[in-house]
Amino acid sequence: MSCAEAGLVLVAFDRATLPWHAGQVLRAGESHGGLILFRRTVRSTNYGDQARLVTDFWFGEGRGWDWTNRIVYLPKSP
Repeated sequence: MSCAEAGLVLVAFDRATLPWHAGQVLRAGESHGGLILFRRTVRSTNYGDQARLVTDFWFGEGRGWDWTNRIVYLPKSP
């Protein structure tokens, strides 16, 4: 909810609890600022790959979106 207020999108690896928590926020009538989650194929220690995925996605399509209550997984499915 704090990210939504600040206009920020959260980027993380936590596929187990963050989507669930985002759902809880929505059910409570609140909004979240959006989530970008890395799929299992992205290594948590490969910062270069993470940066490329987010940068390519952001400049390719993501920056023009309304991120309120949106969840995206990277890399995107073909």
